[in-house]
Amino acid sequence: MQLVNFWLVAVAFLAAAYVQARSDHLFAISLGVCAAGAIASLAFAKLDARTRQLIQVAEEALGLLELDNASNAIGETAQLVKQSQLTRRSPIGSYRIIIEGLQISIALLFLLGAIYSIVNP
Repeated sequence: MQLVNFWLVAVAFLAAAYVQARSDHLFAISLGVCAAGAIASLAFAKLDARTRQLIQVAEEALGLLELDNASNAIGETAQLVKQSQLTRRSPIGSYRIIIEGLQISIALLFLLGAIYSIVNP
């Protein structure tokens, strides 16, 4: 979630910079800000995907530990991985789909802003 917060702050600053550049008729600057916004959004989407991969690796390791603990009959465990898999709902409402969709949408909006800056100098 910290990564998403950084991305939202970056988008807010870049959007404000774009509006100010357009207001001051600095079309090259507005084009550059849009390029930076699109690149930043796509980069954050890639970072989020990498974080998701690392979490899946940790879940696999934790799942093996849970199986080992259950087979040794040491006691009842929380079974975190098993419970998290049981509680997963529709993929449409998942964190990954929502955040990735927002990041790609914002990247597209920045690209549209760049096109607008080129067409309407």
